[in-house]
Amino acid sequence: MKRKLLSFLVPIVLILSFLLVAHSSSSMEIDATTVVSKVIDGDTFDTTSEDRIRLADVDTPEKGESGYYEAKNFLTSLVYNKQVCLDIDDVYETDKYGRLVCVVYVRHNSTHFKNVNKALLVEDYAVIWNFNNEFDPYTWTLYCPKEESLEPFLPTSQLYMIAIAVTVISAIIVFVLYKMRRVSAKPSSSS
Repeated sequence: MKRKLLSFLVPIVLILSFLLVAHSSSSMEIDATTVVSKVIDGDTFDTTSEDRIRLADVDTPEKGESGYYEAKNFLTSLVYNKQVCLDIDDVYETDKYGRLVCVVYVRHNSTHFKNVNKALLVEDYAVIWNFNNEFDPYTWTLYCPKEESLEPFLPTSQLYMIAIAVTVISAIIVFVLYKMRRVSAKPSSSS
């Protein structure tokens, strides 16, 4: 009975482990979620968690420059009072002003998220301003598939921890199965 149960569980645990690792290595990394409380300009906003966010690798016009209000209004239409997902830069995390440097995602529809940084570029409200960080704006896509099974969002670091735990448990189960089969396969010694 135990062998049948373990034989059934091993493939399930291995598949789950594979799916978690595959998801955690996807291009859309979620480090945090928050709600936008104020838009400062076309590439900066404040959140209800009291962080100031600077959109990574994009530059929009500053106040007094042509296009400032258009970029600010476009960013406002995308994120104001909405929950956003933050992929925080793993290299520096913040800029010299203490703002979190992020690629930001907002729910587009029931199946996809929109990359806010890329949307500003696509609509010509921003230009690429590529810094030395983890991001490469030349590889961004405008829409990223939503993973239903991970609602509400789990930060990527938690996904890695879950994937590692599931992998270790899988290895233990396989080892126990191997030992059980090995013990049962030994001929009994008769004296």
